[in-house]
Amino acid sequence: MRNIKTQLPFSGPLQFAYCSNCSMDDAISTTLHLALTHLNKKGTYVRMLFIELSSAFNTIPQHLTGKLSLLGLNNSLCNWILDFFTGRPQKVQFGSSTSNTTTLSAGAPQGSILSPLLFTLLTHDYMAADWDEIRRLAADFQRAQIADVVQKLSERNCIEIVAKLVEDKKLDVVHTLDGKEYITPSQISREVREELYVHGGRVNIVDLQKIINVDLVHVESRASELAKSDPGTQLILGQLIDENYLDQLAEEVNDKLQESGQVNIAELCKTYDLPGDFLTEELCARLGRVIQGQVDQYNRGVIFTQAFVSRHKARVRGLFSALTRPTPVRNLIGLYGFQENLLYSVLQELVTSGRLKGSVVGGRQHKAVYIPDIYSRTQSSWVDSFLKQNGYLEFDALSRLGIPDPASYIKKRFKSHKLLFLQAACVDSAIVDQLEASVEEAVTTATLVDLQPMVPSCLSEEDVALLLGQAVRAVHAQSSTVLLGTVVVSEKFIRNCLALFDDIMLQKAQKEVKNNPVFLITEEDVKQGSVLLEGSASSKKDKREERRKKASEGTGSLRGGGGGNAREIRIRKTKKKNRREEESDDETHATSECHKQGGVPFMSLEEIVEVLEGRVMDCPEDLLEPLAQQILRPLTKAYQEVVRTAVMSSTSTGSGGNRKQNVKDLQEEINNLYNNIRLFEKGAKLFTDETQLNIVKHVLRSVCTDVTNMLVTFIAAEHMMTSDNPTTITAEMRLKVLALLPDDTKVPLMKLHNSLNGKSIEGFLCSLETCAEECGFLLKKADKKREKQVLLLHRQTLLEQLKQVEEPALVLHLVSVLLFQGFTHHMLHAPGRCVPSILSTLQPKLPQDQYELLVQYQSLVVKQLVAQSHGGTESSDELDTVQRDIHRLTHDVKDLLLSPRKPSTTDE
Repeated sequence: MRNIKTQLPFSGPLQFAYCSNCSMDDAISTTLHLALTHLNKKGTYVRMLFIELSSAFNTIPQHLTGKLSLLGLNNSLCNWILDFFTGRPQKVQFGSSTSNTTTLSAGAPQGSILSPLLFTLLTHDYMAADWDEIRRLAADFQRAQIADVVQKLSERNCIEIVAKLVEDKKLDVVHTLDGKEYITPSQISREVREELYVHGGRVNIVDLQKIINVDLVHVESRASELAKSDPGTQLILGQLIDENYLDQLAEEVNDKLQESGQVNIAELCKTYDLPGDFLTEELCARLGRVIQGQVDQYNRGVIFTQAFVSRHKARVRGLFSALTRPTPVRNLIGLYGFQENLLYSVLQELVTSGRLKGSVVGGRQHKAVYIPDIYSRTQSSWVDSFLKQNGYLEFDALSRLGIPDPASYIKKRFKSHKLLFLQAACVDSAIVDQLEASVEEAVTTATLVDLQPMVPSCLSEEDVALLLGQAVRAVHAQSSTVLLGTVVVSEKFIRNCLALFDDIMLQKAQKEVKNNPVFLITEEDVKQGSVLLEGSASSKKDKREERRKKASEGTGSLRGGGGGNAREIRIRKTKKKNRREEESDDETHATSECHKQGGVPFMSLEEIVEVLEGRVMDCPEDLLEPLAQQILRPLTKAYQEVVRTAVMSSTSTGSGGNRKQNVKDLQEEINNLYNNIRLFEKGAKLFTDETQLNIVKHVLRSVCTDVTNMLVTFIAAEHMMTSDNPTTITAEMRLKVLALLPDDTKVPLMKLHNSLNGKSIEGFLCSLETCAEECGFLLKKADKKREKQVLLLHRQTLLEQLKQVEEPALVLHLVSVLLFQGFTHHMLHAPGRCVPSILSTLQPKLPQDQYELLVQYQSLVVKQLVAQSHGGTESSDELDTVQRDIHRLTHDVKDLLLSPRKPSTTDE
């Protein structure tokens, strides 16, 4: 373009393009100025011609290239312009992607400035022409704009126009599936009605779609609108059905009905392929008008004629009038071919009207039974007489009489009677009252009564249990016990039997505490198997109340009633004397039940039976063993309490007040050790890992072990066990005690025991707090004031020991610990092998002379120990020399702490 501008001078004042200092605003301003100036004159007007140049050079006219040559452009530039506008390859690039190359046959590139430039060159000399020619051109353009143009549209144009109108929703048409025709929705509706008529009032939507040749959606839409707008047309399961078809169908059904007498709608549904509810509703609407029949009121799926109902009713009346015994209705249906629902309706109608003398039991179910009145009267007479004579009715007996639901029959028959219904029978109130009176007398007289003669023999064990349970509840004797199924034993009688074993229990418990290894912990028991023992302190109060009741009630002759079945049970009074046969050391016959419970065995079942046989008079032999089984568990529990009391009395140091004082002292001692351990832990943390670990293990093996043994000893005494002094208990003995404890106590104590072998004092303290809470002890952390008192007391104790001892190793140990506490204000409980580490820690804080004295004294102590271990003459001489040096320095070492001139050791 620069080449063209340099070679072509642009003439004229109205040339604004491609000129310096000229713009579009200048062109607009100049044009407006000229136009407005001209319009100021009267009778003038301005006509403007605007030419849009976007498609000016879709093709290049050949005379343009010739004109460019005449204007002075060289041939190569003209040919380049011609080549640039024709046959130009072009492609689009977006990011890293590039499209395929496309050849453009004509047109200027988008954004190219050559189009307006070439137009300017082509028309720059037109301004010199006559303005008349321009006016004629404008007039031609005006005529072209207002002229009527008549063009013939092609098929493609028509399709595009229709598609556009449909898209703009200005035209509503549907094209056929083959695409050759357009059809309006109203035409579809019209054709749907026509096809429905042609097909006899019933046509499938899918078939309509094939006939009309449009999409199924449009056919369904038109069919739905037709069904909504026309009350006589319905859309059922994809089919259009009108009233004419339904009337014709009803006529066909009526023909079948008159021929056979009944029609099943379910079969009609299969025949006409229509839903049952729809068909039932339409047929019922045409009853009496098109269909001459009636619908069963209980089953709307069957239609009958009146003649068929009359024949059926006559057959039912004749058949059931001939019955003289209960007959299942279902059997008659299969035997005589009755229609089931119609049979029940007719039968109920005949029974209600009184035409049939009988009743239907079981409703309209398959268990329904027709019972003639003659049989019912005989049956009721037998039931009434049996209940009056025996006082009960058995359901099986009524079933054998033909009563299908005996319980319902009895409730309906004897509404005013007070009957007790059991699982297989019902009992009159007279029998229940008799049983209640016998139970009440047995409870009042503290004896037992056998109710077997009063209970009907036909009752099962479950029914007997229900009957006796009702009798016991009625007299508020729930604490009584039923033995052998029918024998009721009062609670007071059982307590009297338990009281027979009080003396035996006390003597056996005292001997058990002395001799039975279950309660004593020795080294030999460690090798034996664990023995489970479950005891709970929560049952103490209940057991004491039980013993108090036993003590308040005496024994003696107990006479019981209950009619002719009452028994007089006499319990012998015995003197308090030793009986060898009851003091047997053989406990191998204890029942397995006691062992399973982890309880202390008292007596075997055979031994209890033997005692009862000798002391309870006039008791049936077959009742002794159940009675022994009943009191076995209470005896075992009571014996455990007696043994516990004996053990506690043997382990306690004095009276109850002294024991409380001992527990209080123990709690205070445990609290002191607990706080000491916490202070020892703080001191141990000032050392390196290896030394700290040695100190922690030493604290766990010494002070922590002492606390653990105290708790184990206390728990052992609480659970009827005795043990040695806490200071002499070994790990094996501790495990033996823990094995005998119940799980709720054993688990926390076992964790405490295992923490002694750990490497953390903090873990031990956590376990100790849990165990102390389980034992009822309250651990209190010391405050700052209390800690200062403990530190001072600990220091005074160590100083007193230092004054008394002369053993060099112990002197060095005490001096090291006291110096550590004096400089760090922390207590320390460390083994002797940690003394070098303690001195190393104190070196920065000690004066040089004191530190050298301690190091020298330490080396002499080590030499003494080595010489003593080797022995021999040379070792003896060396030992004497070392001992003299030690004796000389011992006083100086002690003075580091005992002399008041050392302020560093007294600074607390």
